[in-house]
Amino acid sequence: MGVSMKIEGKVIVITGAARGIGQEYARYLAGLGARVVIADVNDCGHTLKLVQAEKGTAISAKLDVANAASAMDMARTALDAFGRVDALINNAALFGGLKGGRFDTIAETEWDAAMAVNVKGIWNCCKAVVPAMRQAGGGSI
Repeated sequence: MGVSMKIEGKVIVITGAARGIGQEYARYLAGLGARVVIADVNDCGHTLKLVQAEKGTAISAKLDVANAASAMDMARTALDAFGRVDALINNAALFGGLKGGRFDTIAETEWDAAMAVNVKGIWNCCKAVVPAMRQAGGGSI
């Protein structure tokens, strides 16, 4: 038995939505009738146009997930536009541009940047939207 969720009318925040998987989440979910918040540190204009071309409802929000104030601003933008947040997809991540290699060869600055986005960024975004989800009686992350 699979898990099903009614998507139509839900407000879904997607981080890292300017391109790649995040962009596809935005297109797909908007196509199912969700109201999408396209959030990214990069310009979200192209994703917004793709969603709108398919008659989807979306807004964009500038978001640096590593910055708590930026995450709070994103949550306020979502609430101002749609009045609630039903779901958060923590998609933003640093991986493609990382040099990688053995753990003892990774530069500390690279490690710190990855942890700031890939770990702290999730925490920041959850902290920003959970109060609204609690007030509404629930949500999904």
